[in-house]
Amino acid sequence: MWGWFIVLFAAVWLLQLWMAKAQLKNYHGTIRELSRRPSGYLGVGIQKQKLGIGAVAILVTDEAGTVVESRLMHGVTVFSRFEPFTKYIGMPLGTVLEGLNGEPMDLAFKMAIEKIEAQMNEKTNLAV
Repeated sequence: MWGWFIVLFAAVWLLQLWMAKAQLKNYHGTIRELSRRPSGYLGVGIQKQKLGIGAVAILVTDEAGTVVESRLMHGVTVFSRFEPFTKYIGMPLGTVLEGLNGEPMDLAFKMAIEKIEAQMNEKTNLAV
């Protein structure tokens, strides 16, 4: 009896590892795809939850800080994949930031915006 339980547990664990690897491959492929732009900024925000739905947001802006592309992955399983998120396309970062609240998805976008703003500030400081 215990032998079958251990075999089943090991099989489920290996399946989970394989699915996590597939999700990581999707993450890296999406980052690689969005970072091919000739100019602008890319920010990634992650909001993890111990229980509940987590989110990973990717924002791409032009040099002026206007969102040109956005992707979102949210869910509780390794079956989650990035999907286009068009709500913020064409909006300046400040406007997007004003509309965010405390939901996991919004917190992920806030982190992505903070990373883009840090890149913009770093570029400004290097130019001075």
